[in-house]
Amino acid sequence: MNFNTRFILLFLLLIASNLVKAQSADELFTAARKAAFDDKDYPKAISLSKQALQSSPNYADIRVFLGRIYTWSKKIDSARTEFNTVITAQPSYEDAYVALGYLEYWNDNSDKALLIVNNGIKNTSASEDLLLLKAKILNDLKNWKEADQVVDQLLKQNPQQTEARALA
Repeated sequence: MNFNTRFILLFLLLIASNLVKAQSADELFTAARKAAFDDKDYPKAISLSKQALQSSPNYADIRVFLGRIYTWSKKIDSARTEFNTVITAQPSYEDAYVALGYLEYWNDNSDKALLIVNNGIKNTSASEDLLLLKAKILNDLKNWKEADQVVDQLLKQNPQQTEARALA
């Protein structure tokens, strides 16, 4: 075997080994979810999610998931960044509004949470998740009358919505 042939074979072998090691964004997302939910290993889940986003930066499900992991890890500013990135890129992506709304609600920023949820309702639809969160926020803000109106609207959409029924 001459030098050129050896060089080409070595080069092809290196490329092939890198292709085998490469995981798709979906595979990395699955591994990140396993790390977070099964193993409670949030640092590993964050790392895997970031790897997935390197190859698919517009993959909103992964970015929202990463934001949620940051929320659970008390990395609030990082979580906000991830959620807002999705909202900016995909203003009709409901789950980002729900996640960011809950982040603000859980961190005693109910006024801010209400703005986020109202924007979500305006840009997406009056989904059950957004309406339920809005009712919780309005109750927290002691705006009982408007909270009751939102619960009524939610129960008209889905009379079996147990969380809404508990707020009624």
